[in-house]
Amino acid sequence: MNIFKNKKLLMFIISMQEAFIAIIPYFVLIGLLVLTDNIVNYFQIDLLASPKSVHHFTVLMQLLSSIIPVISISYFLAKRIKVSEIISILLAITTYIAGIIYEYAPNNFTNFPIGFIVQSITIPIISTYFLKILYPFFSLNLKIKDGKTHAYRLFNYLIVFFVAFLTSIAFYIVVDYIMDITIAKLNPFNLHLPDIFLLIIRNIMVQIFWFFGMHGEHMVNALFGKEILFKTIMPNLTYGEFQSIFVNIGGAGIGLALLLALLLSTKDQIIKKITYISAPFAIFNIDNILIFLSVVFNRFMFIPFVLTPVLNVLLAYLALNILTVHFLSLNFENYYIVWSTPVFVDSYLKTHSLIPSFIQLTLLIIDTIIYYYFLKRFFKYQSLNTHQAILEHNLEIDTEIKASSDIKAFQANLDIIDANAKVNELIDKLNKDNLLIYYQPKVNIKQNKIEKFEALLRYNDKGKIRGPFFLDIIEKAGLAPIIDIWVCKQIKKELKEFKKEISPIISINLHPDTLKNNTAINKILQILRGENIIFEIIERSFIDKKAISNINKIKKAGYKISIDDYGVGYSSLETLIKQDIDELKLDKSIINEIENEKGYLICKNTVNLCKELNIEVVAEGVENKNQLEIIKNLNIDLVQGFLFSKGISLKEAVKFAKEFELKNFIK
Repeated sequence: MNIFKNKKLLMFIISMQEAFIAIIPYFVLIGLLVLTDNIVNYFQIDLLASPKSVHHFTVLMQLLSSIIPVISISYFLAKRIKVSEIISILLAITTYIAGIIYEYAPNNFTNFPIGFIVQSITIPIISTYFLKILYPFFSLNLKIKDGKTHAYRLFNYLIVFFVAFLTSIAFYIVVDYIMDITIAKLNPFNLHLPDIFLLIIRNIMVQIFWFFGMHGEHMVNALFGKEILFKTIMPNLTYGEFQSIFVNIGGAGIGLALLLALLLSTKDQIIKKITYISAPFAIFNIDNILIFLSVVFNRFMFIPFVLTPVLNVLLAYLALNILTVHFLSLNFENYYIVWSTPVFVDSYLKTHSLIPSFIQLTLLIIDTIIYYYFLKRFFKYQSLNTHQAILEHNLEIDTEIKASSDIKAFQANLDIIDANAKVNELIDKLNKDNLLIYYQPKVNIKQNKIEKFEALLRYNDKGKIRGPFFLDIIEKAGLAPIIDIWVCKQIKKELKEFKKEISPIISINLHPDTLKNNTAINKILQILRGENIIFEIIERSFIDKKAISNINKIKKAGYKISIDDYGVGYSSLETLIKQDIDELKLDKSIINEIENEKGYLICKNTVNLCKELNIEVVAEGVENKNQLEIIKNLNIDLVQGFLFSKGISLKEAVKFAKEFELKNFIK
């Protein structure tokens, strides 16, 4: 779907998903309260408070549940579109209360709706975007000074807040008026259709509201009424009871089937834990947690979520009619089924027969299979291996590498949503035509020549050459080995061009994840067989046993190893003692201090130590002549930095090496 590749729409959907996942703990609390309330009032148990007090507290918390999404949505949207989060929350709450008073309770302030409703979703969206739109026109533009950044920033919203509030309320009233007229004219329940078809229409509307984060039953009841639920489908069985027993198996959205499908389809441990937590609630038909976790704004779940209850209506209606007409007569008791009665128990209490329970079980299996199929597709789309396959295809890499499974940032569900969107967007951009290899010379200042280059990854952004801004996302997604393999393949091709003029030694950076991946290392060694290559490795790679094993494999294959960025992070003399190192690169942060006494002494003693160990030293990040003079006196072998050249294209690198004269840089 191309519409979901629109960046702004994708970011909006991400914000909404984040907002609903963030409020799951609150609805866990609501679920516990509702269960406690039902048990306490049914058995009249006195806990710390009377059953009546427990009920009142539960109702109060449910009343507040309509405002919780307002706070969460306004916060995450404000964070996404870069407006003040606290101002956005205050504006959304104020606008919401004003809108609810206008809509529901002009004369009765106790008539506020319970549960998350359409206003809980739309008002924070409207108000936050108006805050963003109106800020440039009504900001006080106070200058940030005196260390009071936050205070001045908030004061800038002073007038914006009031204008955005009035605009949001006016917009809400106009839209509400138009919707009232439209709904009155287009009420589907005024159509002269058989009741069973009206029930199907009702189910479709309920599920659509749930999909967008609103309480479907409450919304449809408020907009269109619930007369259909009180009509009888069979003696002592209303459409409402038919709905509860056979259609919404396990509550809204067919919760029990969703619970089972989640447990069967996901391998993500955090999602599984949340699903286990939601299990007791799903048994008693409280499914908010499951819906917020896996359905809300999830386009993969829209079709099954909306249509599975419709399938249940048709199958259950057909089964009951066939049974009662051709086989046996089911006697439904004049017994009111409470909505929180578990599946199978409710049907038995209503009929004292196991036949309806068998129908429920059949529907539950069918529903679970349907949800399983679509959830499996969803998790496959989200999976890092899918991202890897797409990236491999884009870069024309014919290999199969397991994505890193220990990337913590991609395990929490909130991070999964955001990270997957970023990776999806990024992978669409990355292909063999817009990735480039540039080369930065390593100057041999003793012999006045250039034989070595470091390969640097670059991105062609519509003609503008940029650094690899995407590497952080790629690393978090566990896809660094794919990039490293592409770099090696590209260098292999470009070495043919190099060798027409010169025979360089190329340094290639290998990511720690690549070094831990046996398949990736074998592929790289196969690609570069026979080439004169130095692999640059950062020191944190040497703390992993798999990486050390593959580094040794690289050495046995005849390639040299260089320690990159020495002097920062994991710098350790133990690496020099235990590992067979050919080259050491002094990090730019150390070279920047070489003109100071301490920096000079550290460089001097590091160089002397390397000379004793027969390790070649490279000074990287050299930018001025004073640094170069000191480096010459320290007997450093190779120099790399902007003083000589930044990263340049292959043709420029060949020309630079052939025409290089050290004297041109030390005058």
